[in-house]
Amino acid sequence: MKALILSDEINQFHWSMLKSVLLMLSILPLSQGIQHLWQTTEGSSQIMVGFFAISLMSSLFVLCFYSALKATVLELKTTEASSLEAYVVRIYRYIPMLSLAGMLSYLATQF
Repeated sequence: MKALILSDEINQFHWSMLKSVLLMLSILPLSQGIQHLWQTTEGSSQIMVGFFAISLMSSLFVLCFYSALKATVLELKTTEASSLEAYVVRIYRYIPMLSLAGMLSYLATQF
């Protein structure tokens, strides 16, 4: 039976993908916490919470987009990879951008 042994470059690529997707998944609990905080405050405090929420979420969206874009355009230098492995890696690199688009569309429908 043939064992699947990933090269070091593919292994690092995989971990960067996981970190990118986990960064995007952190958007959901953060947005729910900010929404709960905004609903429990009153009057002029909502303005401050809203400004804080917009600043925090926009910076998080920029970081998520940057990490997804970096994963999408990453060039791997594996010469011994078969055509099937190269095809799987080409598809796999779009997962962070797809998860970011899914998370943003979910949040857009919730608010």
